[in-house]
Amino acid sequence: MKLVQNTCAAACLALVACGGATKEDKSPAIDALITEARSRVGAMEDSLSDAASFDRRRLMALRDVYVAYADRFPQDSLAPDMLRKAAATSGDLNEHEKAVGLYDRLIKNYPQWPRTADAMYFRAFEIENGLGKKGEAKAAYEDFMKKYPENQFADDAAKMIEYMSLTDAELIERFQKMNEGTEEGSAGQ
Repeated sequence: MKLVQNTCAAACLALVACGGATKEDKSPAIDALITEARSRVGAMEDSLSDAASFDRRRLMALRDVYVAYADRFPQDSLAPDMLRKAAATSGDLNEHEKAVGLYDRLIKNYPQWPRTADAMYFRAFEIENGLGKKGEAKAAYEDFMKKYPENQFADDAAKMIEYMSLTDAELIERFQKMNEGTEEGSAGQ
């Protein structure tokens, strides 16, 4: 266990040790650092997925490495995905404020990234389900739908807004009716 923690700490240090890389710094040395950092991130992900049980410390360390990567290589093509992974991991760790902050950073710093729309949706989802701030979540879902009406999650966002207006009893009743309709449809086949 100590070895894994030390490896995680070393990976974080290696990612931030040499300062930030910019577009102008695209030298072979920077390319080598990026390749090494990507390899370390991949190794940590593999080690965590191979683990037999949930290890909060290792998951936190992986999240920190994702953030360190984005800090160290903000112009790299993987930087926004590292922030997305860090935000999702923070949500998994029940660190919802941190998740929302990371999604905010991704949305602000990488507005042209192809998955920024998805990040906006998941930010709203974290606000609603993680933080329980229904009003703020509704506004976030509406902003998302206004900006990305054709996104794959636009219909989901509309449903989330609709469901937020229902009481728990109304939600249960609605889902029971949906299940009954599904069961009747499959029984007739």
